[in-house]
Amino acid sequence: MNGEVLPYRQIGVSLIELMVAMVIGLFLILGVTQIFISNQRTYLFQQAQMGNQENGRFTLAILSQELLKAGYRSSLGAVIPADNSLSGCSFPMGASVVALSESSLCVQYQATSKLDVSCQGAALAMGDQDNITTPYSAKSVPTTVRPKIVEKIAFDSANKAITCTSGATTQQLVSGVQDLRFEYGSDPSDPKAVSKFSTTAPTGTIAAVRYSALMQSPGTSTIRDSTTAISSALTDWNGRYGTSYNDTKGIYQIVQGTIMVRNQMP
Repeated sequence: MNGEVLPYRQIGVSLIELMVAMVIGLFLILGVTQIFISNQRTYLFQQAQMGNQENGRFTLAILSQELLKAGYRSSLGAVIPADNSLSGCSFPMGASVVALSESSLCVQYQATSKLDVSCQGAALAMGDQDNITTPYSAKSVPTTVRPKIVEKIAFDSANKAITCTSGATTQQLVSGVQDLRFEYGSDPSDPKAVSKFSTTAPTGTIAAVRYSALMQSPGTSTIRDSTTAISSALTDWNGRYGTSYNDTKGIYQIVQGTIMVRNQMP
């Protein structure tokens, strides 16, 4: 019996099946890519915010630390003398804080111990340290001369930093600052009260200082939800101080605090 010989048939994936598999694979790759991009945006945004928070905390710590020292003197009965030893800072008698502008001020205070340092971290001169035998020694000996520290704290817009000037040198304290504002609390009728805050130098004694800093981390339009809308923190700052910042890429955050000047409030 003669059997019929069947033609050879190739076994494998057809062209249509291959194309379907490729389409499914492309959709999977697209989905994974979108997840990766989304996670990357979230990571970069969080990193920028963490940078703002770290710089913001350091800003608050530095400003509160120096302003809390302002006006310290070991003998409360002694009046703070007038002083113009630091260029640009002219203190009238009894003043421990002087407003230079809405973004710069000067403070002065007596050292409390041998370990005191300036805002730049510089230790007292050896001669000044020798004048301090024990902390608060001048309380029992009013004639004791305590070394005094005078500083200027200002905003450097060119380098987006807060600086401190002590002696003949100026040093950056905090970077990543878009803007800085001081508001001075005073009452023209009562040197130990606050009836209003103003960004301009008050007519009365400065009894309190309120400070606000606009922190900024560089970013790109790819990590922002909108490529045209500015940050809500930036909008808030523009409304407060009449500025016109319109950056749509950077990540911003506002930090603020208030310090009552030592020995100026009852």
